[in-house]
Amino acid sequence: MRLPRILITLLFGAVLALLAGDRWLVDLSAQEAAQQQAMKTPAAQDAPSTTAAAQPAAPEAGSNAAAADTETEVEPPPVKIPPPPPVRPDKVDIDLERYRVEIPIVFQPHPRMGPEFRQGIIDELKTIADRSIGPMWDLSITTADWITPQAEQGIERLTLEQIKRRQTEEAYYLAIHEQIAAQSDGKFPSVPLKPLDDSTRSRLRMVLDTPEDARQEALLREFVDAVAGGEIPEEKLDTASEVVFLYLTPPEMTLDKLYPVSVELDGSEYSVASREWDRASELITPVRRRSTIDRRAVATEIARLLTELFRPLVQIESADPVSARVRTMASEYVPADPGFRQVREGTMFIPLFRYLDRNRVVQKIQFLPWTYLTAEQLERTRANCRVDTGVKTPLGAFRRRRMELRALRINPELDASTLTLVPRRNQSKPLVGYLVAVYNDPPPPPPKEDEKKSSEEVAEAEKADEEREKPDVYRSDRLGQVTIPVDPEDALQWVFIRSGTALLAKFPIVVGTEANMIVECPDDTIRLDVEGQIALLQSSLVDTIAKREMVKAMIRNRMKKDEWDKVDESVGELKSLPGYEDFKKEVGEIQYSAIKRAQARKDRISESRIKKLGDEVLKIASIHLDEKKINDLIEEVQEQRPGGPVGRKKVPGQP
Repeated sequence: MRLPRILITLLFGAVLALLAGDRWLVDLSAQEAAQQQAMKTPAAQDAPSTTAAAQPAAPEAGSNAAAADTETEVEPPPVKIPPPPPVRPDKVDIDLERYRVEIPIVFQPHPRMGPEFRQGIIDELKTIADRSIGPMWDLSITTADWITPQAEQGIERLTLEQIKRRQTEEAYYLAIHEQIAAQSDGKFPSVPLKPLDDSTRSRLRMVLDTPEDARQEALLREFVDAVAGGEIPEEKLDTASEVVFLYLTPPEMTLDKLYPVSVELDGSEYSVASREWDRASELITPVRRRSTIDRRAVATEIARLLTELFRPLVQIESADPVSARVRTMASEYVPADPGFRQVREGTMFIPLFRYLDRNRVVQKIQFLPWTYLTAEQLERTRANCRVDTGVKTPLGAFRRRRMELRALRINPELDASTLTLVPRRNQSKPLVGYLVAVYNDPPPPPPKEDEKKSSEEVAEAEKADEEREKPDVYRSDRLGQVTIPVDPEDALQWVFIRSGTALLAKFPIVVGTEANMIVECPDDTIRLDVEGQIALLQSSLVDTIAKREMVKAMIRNRMKKDEWDKVDESVGELKSLPGYEDFKKEVGEIQYSAIKRAQARKDRISESRIKKLGDEVLKIASIHLDEKKINDLIEEVQEQRPGGPVGRKKVPGQP
């Protein structure tokens, strides 16, 4: 839905001032113009101070005054001044800010659920909420005719856009009504506030959904005229609509949480269903339901359902890569029911960012992926949390001037979550056959190549690896999906995704919070292609090394038997085997095109991995295909050959 760029909360103060006929700015401008004109006339400049001297000049002064009056009859152009900024209420600390909650209830049409039964459920639910939740919630419970059908199916059909649209329409209507009632001073009739009828809601919807500025302005003029009951003079509509269009801000939605509830009767069983809509995150939960056969327990079951759905909100005051300190909303109002206790040890939150404009209106909401806060040390209004994240940038680095850093409690309610692995640049292409390992505790990172450990440290690390619980291992199917079941012992788990020998992604996950989750992995196709070619080259290298060692052993054996013809044959075979430079050339040919493709994608990770694969092959080749060893063996053959420096001494009859 496109909200108008006009800001409605400020509008009607200035509009109604114009509508009431406040022309003091114009009158003031006219008076100033008349005084300036009078000062410019000769009579005003040369007027004597005595009355007697002034009498002869009376005709001339009178004519000049008449001329001045004639000149001042021309009305100066009106002066337009924008209305003053809105008077914002004092900011309330989040721990003193109450949750503004609305519970719209729909009842299935049934003879056993008549008006008395419905009103009894509403009254009893208000009593339970007042007794168990107390002042933590500013609660409103109403019947909801706008939810259709009047059953659980109607609750399931509600979408984020429908709820947000309705709350915006209600906020506009409330702002208009309050401004007219407060500032009209009886010029316009003030009727008691009542729910929006279809006609009024239709008018508002037309205004809010019109993309063209000119058409929207015209619709807004008509709406203002309709609300005012036709009391606005026609000649003032242009000025009024201009102020409305230029200087009004959209009203802030005053609701924090919405719990639509349905009550149905199936045989002798009463079924209640509900879900939570949260304004701060603009998220809506799946439908939850409870049932009872006791007619008197319906309100109690609704209250229990609300305890399961309630997701508290906290404000992140400070954070670093491993910890965060949060402040809980409405934490000064302690509920009597332990089920509504907001934070316990082990409570988990997911952080979110609310980006605001200059008028503190939310422009965008963004969640920090694969990041969770776990409460560990509790205070009355605050808690210290552990941060588990798969994002490299620390949580505390995200603070901005016009941004609210919040976190919402997680209530896992599903039996499993399905991960869909896709590349970052092309999400329509699933990643098939990738290895997914799920750990309860993440394994330590592998040691660096230049890091040296003592034998005791190595033994301790090996013992810890043996004692560590083995991970659950999965492979992505042809759709790139992996289904991970909930672990009842550990809510937080760590996922490691590998492609071949490369670790592509590592992140925490709370299984059961979402049914489907998209995992964007680096596109590893280039590296996989190179790894396949390097694997073939490695096998060729192993064969070459083995064959070279076999030929070298054969040469020495034949030298002992003085089979020099066969020795020469083996030396020729040894020289014909590929050497280090040959393998270096092949590695360069494999790497060249792959690195160019990675650079075109600006994929530095794949580029570095491709270089590392080639370097590993060349490192092995440089050790086992050292040309110096071949040359030393050939020199040894020449020395041992008959007629050589060593062989000459062995010839019989020679000195």
